[in-house]
Amino acid sequence: MSTVSETTTGTWTLDPTHSKVDFTVVYMGVAPFRGSFREFEATLDDEGLRGSAPAAGIDVDNEQLAEHLASPEFFDTQNHPELRVETGPARLDGDRVSLEGTLEVKGYRAPLTLTGTITEPVADPWGGRKLGLALSGSVDRQALGLTWNAPLPEGGTMLADEVELSASLVLVQSPEAA
Repeated sequence: MSTVSETTTGTWTLDPTHSKVDFTVVYMGVAPFRGSFREFEATLDDEGLRGSAPAAGIDVDNEQLAEHLASPEFFDTQNHPELRVETGPARLDGDRVSLEGTLEVKGYRAPLTLTGTITEPVADPWGGRKLGLALSGSVDRQALGLTWNAPLPEGGTMLADEVELSASLVLVQSPEAA
């Protein structure tokens, strides 16, 4: 197993136009509910992956639900405006990648393992270099202070505790590393 630093050097920053970060949680035990982040930042270097997103930037295609998610019952965006991810160095096995780190929400930190694929860097038509990073992982929302739930009449709860995270990132090599 090798680290990303052996095949990619320097600092790689997010190409936001061609990147996406999503989450999925099972709703009422019947179907996955999906949301995404409209804005986020990410940097990959020899030390790992660091990313952040404004908590108020969660996109769920429903204004009333977005307001509820911004409230103290969920993300409390007034007092905790940012979500953060920080990992240690990426580990490679062929095109497979894994990162161990933490996710911070509302001042709570939970362990996070992200796995997926990474591409070899390629030249773009404008003289830069890009690589692709596709990651997924899961986290217990309770560990992040996201404890709101409601009981269902026949048992169970409105929301599952496990939240699936996924990211499809295009990263651009910083000029000083090229």
